[in-house]
Amino acid sequence: MPDELSRRRFVAGTAAAGAAAAGFRTPAVLRASDAAWGDLVGRFVYGGPVPERRKLTVDKDVDCCGKFDIRDESLMVGPDGGLANVYVYLHTRRVQVCPELEASTPKQVKLDNLDCIFQPHCMAIWCEKQTFYIVNSDPIAQNVAYSPLGDVPVNVVLSPAPGANVSATCRFAREQNVPVAIACNYHPWESAYILPRSNPYLAISAADGTFRIAKLPVGRLEFRAWQERIKFVATPQWPKGRFEVVIRPGVNDLGKIKLPPEKFAV
Repeated sequence: MPDELSRRRFVAGTAAAGAAAAGFRTPAVLRASDAAWGDLVGRFVYGGPVPERRKLTVDKDVDCCGKFDIRDESLMVGPDGGLANVYVYLHTRRVQVCPELEASTPKQVKLDNLDCIFQPHCMAIWCEKQTFYIVNSDPIAQNVAYSPLGDVPVNVVLSPAPGANVSATCRFAREQNVPVAIACNYHPWESAYILPRSNPYLAISAADGTFRIAKLPVGRLEFRAWQERIKFVATPQWPKGRFEVVIRPGVNDLGKIKLPPEKFAV
């Protein structure tokens, strides 16, 4: 369904973080000169025919939500096989952050309740620098609930739009190793994910499967890959979704990462 796929915006909130605190008795912080930055790029591809997305049961607020074609977003495959919504994020700690990234980071990451789904479906946030702004654009009440590991759980009710009490601002106190699931207790078909991290080095694959993590410090770095349905993206080269890359100045291209359909069976 190309029209339906294009209607969804797979926009990742930018995430970033400051340098490690002084005084830690740990190995030296990874350094890079002002010019020694590299991008990591690649493309995730679903290795089979494009699957039809399952139509979800809409049995609450049907007068509003029943008019939308609401479908499963746990496996988003484009017409050319590109796999969207795969998280790729730096696992190495204590890296130097490129000043340009910090300067260009938006102040907030926005989640919208729009057309009876969460938009976007996948997000990321720099937990020390960004706030999580939640808004309801629908003419019905909405609920946003999530429970980060070791952090304060959130369960907010937003009034119908337009009107008062249609937004809320939240923060994450600590980073997470995997994306945090977001649910709506009013509408069980609604779901989303957000990954709080303490550095800016994260990407979420776009509708065509491509991703780019910009301005990484040069050197050997470890990354993790995660997808909603299969969790860590394990391959023969990526045990438990982990892989290392020696980042060099310029573009470091992983090429096409083809994943077999049987991995995504439910």
